[in-house]
Amino acid sequence: MNDPVAASEFVRDVIGWRLLAVSEARYWHEGQRDDDAASLLDFWLHFEGKPALMVHGCGEHLSLELVAPYPSYEMQECGETRVGPAREPDLLASFVGQRLLDASLIHGYTTELSVGGLRLRFEHDDLVVASLGDEWVLRRGPVPSDLRGYLTVGPWLGGTEDRQ
Repeated sequence: MNDPVAASEFVRDVIGWRLLAVSEARYWHEGQRDDDAASLLDFWLHFEGKPALMVHGCGEHLSLELVAPYPSYEMQECGETRVGPAREPDLLASFVGQRLLDASLIHGYTTELSVGGLRLRFEHDDLVVASLGDEWVLRRGPVPSDLRGYLTVGPWLGGTEDRQ
């Protein structure tokens, strides 16, 4: 679901809850994977008492869906997709155990109204996740200055004040 109104509701529903785990789908080829953002296909945020929130990027669009992780699968000579828990040093793993304090939608580099990413405010840091040019943007803190022409952060959904 890429509709901003529905995405806002999905995200508002998990504000205030602790992130228990992150599941990731990653592309592997010949037993190896690329770095953090390059190998990531999809991920699921598992908040206490809530269904898994799947995050999928495509072009400049970010889709959110309440669905359990899919199983790993082989693609013969093209490699495989492995699905499992996020692990350090990958960025998504570093937010597990923290409470989500607030969130805002990010509008991507597109003329249509859609969700391009999320800025998630956790107890110890912010996480920016976005799909830009069919590539993942995964960053700690605010949207980097070099990407602000492509990613526009909306207001906080929980109503907290912004801190740069």
